[in-house]
Amino acid sequence: MNTSSLDFNGRVAIVTGAGRGMGKAHALMLASRGCQVVVNDFGKDNPAAEVVDEINAAGGTAIVDTNSVTDSAGAIIEAALSQYGKIDILINNAGILEGSTLADTPKDIWWHVVDVHYRGTVDLCREAWPHLVKSGNGRILNTSSSGMLGNMGLTSYGSAKAAIFGFTRSLAIEGRPYRINVNCILPSAWTRMTGLIEDPSISSLLQKSFQPEHVSAFVTWLVHHKTNITNEAFRVSAGGAARVMLVTMPATRVSVSTPEAWAENSESLLASDGKMFPVLTTTDLFGRELEEVDPEAYSKNVIDEGGDLPLSTMRSSLNK
Repeated sequence: MNTSSLDFNGRVAIVTGAGRGMGKAHALMLASRGCQVVVNDFGKDNPAAEVVDEINAAGGTAIVDTNSVTDSAGAIIEAALSQYGKIDILINNAGILEGSTLADTPKDIWWHVVDVHYRGTVDLCREAWPHLVKSGNGRILNTSSSGMLGNMGLTSYGSAKAAIFGFTRSLAIEGRPYRINVNCILPSAWTRMTGLIEDPSISSLLQKSFQPEHVSAFVTWLVHHKTNITNEAFRVSAGGAARVMLVTMPATRVSVSTPEAWAENSESLLASDGKMFPVLTTTDLFGRELEEVDPEAYSKNVIDEGGDLPLSTMRSSLNK
């Protein structure tokens, strides 16, 4: 790709949680490339207006929106349509952190974290979808996290981020017929959230090398209309990025399905050596299970269908 072509003139983006941190950096970088930006943020001492002032002072175009992603997704979309008449890009960045265990977190607070991260992402995508279809080159960028892999005291945050990862995978498949690319990132950057880390050696390294702008440069490239990448997840930080995917180890099979047989084969099941198999979609995982049992049937019913497991097959399997 010709890097000189990475401008966003005429494109419209919504960035949630854009008053500070990574969201602010995303909004500033998109605007610097000619994108018209809706800077959304909600909460006390909301600095979103300052971000808009900064963009406009630099010759960019932006408006502020202070609606909450948890219950006003439609209003956020309407703000973009009222001002700019269309939506091309949606960056779901809004998030909060609550750092206590499942047992110690009040129910309403636990679910509020999930609502901000996951419900906010889903609702914004749902409201924006028909307008992204009209765009012809719609782009959705969701924000997951390495927190989805598990961390002490982050069950609400981690599970919401895992849900976003899974949501992105399925939505990307739904978006293909409409040229809507859907991806997610698992970023690390020096923000208010990582500023809560108490270890001084870690926090000093984050301050020195993990500026949010590193993530924003990658995000800006990924949501560009000439970047044809979808259904991917990337770890992004400090000027580096890596493709993230699930893998399975070689299957352990037992001759007779009994609890005792699995007890005898537990060491093989948990072995970490051997070839790993990437898992990008449901077809990759379920298809491998079919192939292990009957390679010929798998080839006939799945591969001949172009690699996508027929929906009727999925439904019959899930209903068993």
